[in-house]
Amino acid sequence: MASKGWVADRLTEWLKNNPSKGAKEAKEKLQSEYGIKLGYSKAWRGMKLAMEKIHGTYEESFQELFNWKEQMDICQPGSVIDIEVEKIGEDICFKRIFVALRPCIDGFLAGCRPYLGVDAASLKGKYTGQLASATGVDGHNWLYHVAFGVFHSETEDNWCWFMKNLRSAIGCPDGLVISTDACKGLETAVSKVFPTAEHRECMRHLYGNFIKHFQGDVFTQHLYPAARSYTQSQFRWHLGKIYEHCPNAIEYLETNHSRIWYRCAFSELSKCDYLTNNVSESFNSQVKNLRGLLVHELIDGIRELIMEKRYLRRHVAQGMESGILPNVLKELNQVSNNLRVVKVARSSDDCAEISLVDETNSTTRHSVDIKEHTCSCRVWQLTGKPCKHALAWICSNRGLEIASFVHEYYSVAKFRAAYEGAVLPMPDRSQWPQCVGFGFKVCPPLQKRAAGRPKVTRIRGVLENANKRKVRCSRCKGFGHFAKTCKLAEPPRKRKRDEVAGDGGASTSAAPAGPPQQKKRTPQKKLASKKKRPQAAGGEVAVRSLRSWLDL
Repeated sequence: MASKGWVADRLTEWLKNNPSKGAKEAKEKLQSEYGIKLGYSKAWRGMKLAMEKIHGTYEESFQELFNWKEQMDICQPGSVIDIEVEKIGEDICFKRIFVALRPCIDGFLAGCRPYLGVDAASLKGKYTGQLASATGVDGHNWLYHVAFGVFHSETEDNWCWFMKNLRSAIGCPDGLVISTDACKGLETAVSKVFPTAEHRECMRHLYGNFIKHFQGDVFTQHLYPAARSYTQSQFRWHLGKIYEHCPNAIEYLETNHSRIWYRCAFSELSKCDYLTNNVSESFNSQVKNLRGLLVHELIDGIRELIMEKRYLRRHVAQGMESGILPNVLKELNQVSNNLRVVKVARSSDDCAEISLVDETNSTTRHSVDIKEHTCSCRVWQLTGKPCKHALAWICSNRGLEIASFVHEYYSVAKFRAAYEGAVLPMPDRSQWPQCVGFGFKVCPPLQKRAAGRPKVTRIRGVLENANKRKVRCSRCKGFGHFAKTCKLAEPPRKRKRDEVAGDGGASTSAAPAGPPQQKKRTPQKKLASKKKRPQAAGGEVAVRSLRSWLDL
């Protein structure tokens, strides 16, 4: 009979080349190659042993972080790497780690817009902590990795520690924008550590929370358009429609979502008009296959991912000519070719009134100043790229080029500066320096086991697509549950023929009654929550009240 050691020996090399394979594939491989009968549990135990031979054990992983840090100090000096431990009883246990590579820091400050999306994602391995990240965007709107870290849970203390390390790495650039979801600990940490930064809240998370309390066409037709409005007049009109229909909705937004979520209040310094925190979600998707690894393998895997991404984009930048990024110019040229210009009324060599037909076939007029790079629609000021009104004015003047009116954040020079520094390669863990001078051994953190079976798949939000495969009940034939949890009464069991047969073989028993009909419940209206959420801590930038927009 095959032992787990025998299984591990034959899977080690295979798992190095196929790290994402599971026990089912390993079982099928060994059965087909060696003609043996192998149980799933034996394949799983052998696979676990093989993974420990490749990556090390769970207990060793946290000590390996210090060895990894020593190797990084050799390969990538100047990086900000902070590892904290805590004493629990007689043991010194791992607490948290922060990593910001020096090329990422320098590239963000030299070539990226001052915008950061901050979020955390759950780890899927034996250590059920959180992977935190701070992610920016380059001139191509490609994901730019700035910093990441690991801690046990999303508490205010952990987020404050993460944000303090982030500030020590990048400082607080002019016009810095930090976008987050509605996580209470993170909101407070941003207010404490970056009090002068513009704190935006992800509109997708806000809308998901909002529709749990308020439903209706009025909210669907006006909440997102209000957030998308670049001008105060448009925002005030949409907000007024919501207030006319339901004043409690405005009170809910002021109480529970007091950060900036509407474009008309965005600063013009960052040149980034993102409403959502999708850059953080994109990072979480990038590292999805790494989140089940041991902690030192996770950290090193993200470092390797950043190294490869930076090389590819640096190679792309080397093939570009100077000026504005080609994709940005292509986008603006496409917009200029599809303009429906009604009238261009000149005021001076730099200023004009531009009348265009918009997507709703209505004519709108805005004033443009190409010298100051401004338009009354505010799209040019917020994005750094000429709006359609500015494009109409530029194209109507001979000798003017669109590239001359695009902000330098979208230039090839800035793109090259963002990826100029290379993340240098490093050997595997067998060649890392061994940190033996601490006088203590780093132990795994103590974790509380949650009740029930451990969950790998997170609970999806109301706006996310549900799983396409649905469970079907064998009793009532309904979806979303199975027979064990079905609320329909269990039908009586059928009696055997010899038990029900009377004299002459005829049965005298009556036919069993069918299952009782379930009473229909009258749907009840969901009421808005009256509970007020506590406000964030002091030190934050004041945000204008929604009621002040309506002059209430």
